[in-house]
Amino acid sequence: MSRLMAVATVLAAMAVTSAASAADKLVLQLHGPAQFEFAGYYAALWQGFYRDAGLDVEIKPGAGSGQPQIDPVRELTEGRAQFGTGTAELVVRIAQGLPLLLLAPVFQESGAAVYYRADSDFASPGALLKAKLGRLPASNILDIELATALKAEGVDPDKLRSISLQPGQSVAALANHSVDAAVGSAWEDPWLAHEKGTQLKSFNPADYRVEFYGDTLFTLQRLAKTRGQTVSRFRAASLKGWEYALQHPDEIAKRLVGELPPPPGVADPAGFAHYQADLALRLARYPEVELGHANSARWSSIEASMIGVGAVLRTADTADTENYVFDPDAAMRNRTDRRALLILGTTLVAGLGVTALVWLRWLRRPLAAPAAMAAGVATGGGEPPALPAPVAVPAAGAPVAPARREPVPAELNALLTVIERAMRQRVPRRVAFRLSLLPELWRCRAELPIVRGLVLDLVAAAVTDLKGKGDLVVGTRNIVFDAASLGDAPGAQLGEYVRVTVRDNGPGLSDEALDRIFDRAQTARPAAAAAAAAMRALGGFARVESALGIGTAVHLYFPRAAERYAGAVTDGNPAEAVA
Repeated sequence: MSRLMAVATVLAAMAVTSAASAADKLVLQLHGPAQFEFAGYYAALWQGFYRDAGLDVEIKPGAGSGQPQIDPVRELTEGRAQFGTGTAELVVRIAQGLPLLLLAPVFQESGAAVYYRADSDFASPGALLKAKLGRLPASNILDIELATALKAEGVDPDKLRSISLQPGQSVAALANHSVDAAVGSAWEDPWLAHEKGTQLKSFNPADYRVEFYGDTLFTLQRLAKTRGQTVSRFRAASLKGWEYALQHPDEIAKRLVGELPPPPGVADPAGFAHYQADLALRLARYPEVELGHANSARWSSIEASMIGVGAVLRTADTADTENYVFDPDAAMRNRTDRRALLILGTTLVAGLGVTALVWLRWLRRPLAAPAAMAAGVATGGGEPPALPAPVAVPAAGAPVAPARREPVPAELNALLTVIERAMRQRVPRRVAFRLSLLPELWRCRAELPIVRGLVLDLVAAAVTDLKGKGDLVVGTRNIVFDAASLGDAPGAQLGEYVRVTVRDNGPGLSDEALDRIFDRAQTARPAAAAAAAAMRALGGFARVESALGIGTAVHLYFPRAAERYAGAVTDGNPAEAVA
């Protein structure tokens, strides 16, 4: 018995060793030093989220200011790492031909800002014409962000009094008055200025053009093709780590300070960690925005703005975000498509079998039966068998709604009120934003997490079209479409709906662009095409109205829930109602 137990112990130990060796060994290369800017990855490691996903992960920090820089992209392409973090500068590298795949932007804002001393006033791109402006190398993402804001405001860069700075020099240059303003990062510059006793003010370049994403997790496209499950597990575990870090910032900040080398040039690592923890929560827009949420239309707009300042050269592939933006739902859709094909195939085979059986039975029918039936004589007694009841067939052109699961009735006004802050954060100050919510709105059939994502994406897409000042309205209405009103609203369907509208007064769409708005391959607004597909899945539909020089409105129609509410208000003319 003792020998058997010994053998069992050895076998168990071998099994554990085999399982450990089977775990995927991976390296994550950060683009900066070990600080709270990367806390989610350390949280995933310390809390065992990577281990639970079957991953053996090593995190390699990057260099701080004034140290030789480590390029995560090069570490991946040369095989020393499988995952990396970077800024929106990754779009430049992709345009240069590097096969990168953007897995998840952790931060919805980049943290780029133009800083100036508190005793001065350079609070807009136009005001910089009067300043000695500190500029970073043209390839630096912070300078690219500044350049896109200058272009959006029509500021000629040749008329600026630019002074060249290296990364990490902005605060010192402002403190010694060698520059009046300088572009920098919220991750370090305000804290370093605080430690030096220099009071700064700032403005956000994103207030004047499309908002850039912040730190983004990425990998190589070939890794996603050859080890797709590993990539998905790593992404999910990393985002779980970020969720933990943002929910337990004090715990993770304490471990960062106690277990990892302090960032260079920081006198108070503990205070710095807590400063960055607050900043991370703001830039991630958590919990209003799902961690890792990405909008392909926004990535396209970022790329277009880089093309506009010459940071990216236009090529045949630069506008195709499907090549480099990870779609976390692709695997689920593939499984659904395969399941649908299997069900369809099974149904066809079964149908053919039933048809063959009926045909054989018909061939073998008694010959006297037809004559008896024709004479009104019962075969086997009784009356002739009754014919099946006729099936109601809808009129030509009338939409037929498929049977669907009835979701819990949703209150869209309440949802929009909850995400109002998230919407306003996507809208620069130059754009006037307001909610127009109808009182006594009907409840409707909707999945609230899906609605939130659709509305936020549509708001971001509308902001992209508003190049200068403008108006953006998100509103709700109760809508009834009957046979008489369908002709006035192309694409509408019969029934009662709750409508959510995202309307802007931007340049509008041409008739040709409007005709292709729901074509994912050719649409001018990918967010609208995605919304149309999502609305079909929810049992509703989408419509877009647009005119050149007037603006664009994207309407989402959610089917009214089964219960009725007294006193509900509808528009006088449902086809022409405007939020």
